[in-house]
Amino acid sequence: MTIQEISDRTEWEEFVRAQEPLTFLHSWEWGEVQRASDEGVERLGIYEDNRLIAVALVILVKAKRGYHYLIPHGPLTTPGVVMGDVLVALRDYFDDRARSDKAVALKIAPLLEANEENQQLFRQAKFMPSPLHIHAELTWVLDINRSADELLSGMRKTTRHAIKKAQSVGVTTEIITDPSAVERFWPLYEQTKQRHGFVPWSKHTIAEQLRIFGEHNRIFTVIARYQGEDVAAAICPVYGTTTFYYHGASKKLPSSVPAAQLLQWAAIQEAKERGCTQY
Repeated sequence: MTIQEISDRTEWEEFVRAQEPLTFLHSWEWGEVQRASDEGVERLGIYEDNRLIAVALVILVKAKRGYHYLIPHGPLTTPGVVMGDVLVALRDYFDDRARSDKAVALKIAPLLEANEENQQLFRQAKFMPSPLHIHAELTWVLDINRSADELLSGMRKTTRHAIKKAQSVGVTTEIITDPSAVERFWPLYEQTKQRHGFVPWSKHTIAEQLRIFGEHNRIFTVIARYQGEDVAAAICPVYGTTTFYYHGASKKLPSSVPAAQLLQWAAIQEAKERGCTQY
């Protein structure tokens, strides 16, 4: 196996979008978002007999506790390629680079089931479990390649009731594709951070996500309003035939105003309008 950087957007996107499952965290745009946040970015192709068999979007994260490499939701491989061989090739590649980049670790967060077989692949390649996860460990995937009535009938009765309840009490939603949506998202995000105590993204980074993905119409923001105020919001990247609920924010509302459920329903409907089959 040989490894070399891919600089052609078309070559990268054609390979990534042909793999399953799709992930926007390996899109060309995600690399540009990282660059805009002053992280190092490499798009590596792994070749065998001059044939591209795997790719890895590698981010040099400049953390205070130590620089490290991160491969989010990757590497991605073509069917039949032994993941263990790709892991060893990447490990050896970065062993030679780490000192000059001042990197202390290579973190890989792949879209693989956490079963014994996959864990054994990493052990054999001399990787160990990270004490902290980088992305969501469990992800719910909804098949939206069905009619609106079928989707509603497949929901829990309480969810259907909440959607209708929100509409009846006057909650409305709107879809925004302009990056300026960050100005309406941010106050809700700050309130959510204060309630739940998580480490937030910076406003600059979220604004760059909206700008960069927005250049190719691959992101939208949903805003829910009640009594003339923004009360909930979601930022949803779109990649291939999948829409991702990525950032969420809201005001604390009484249970009699279920804006969050209507917000999700609006995002699902927008995803369907865009021809997506998964949410």
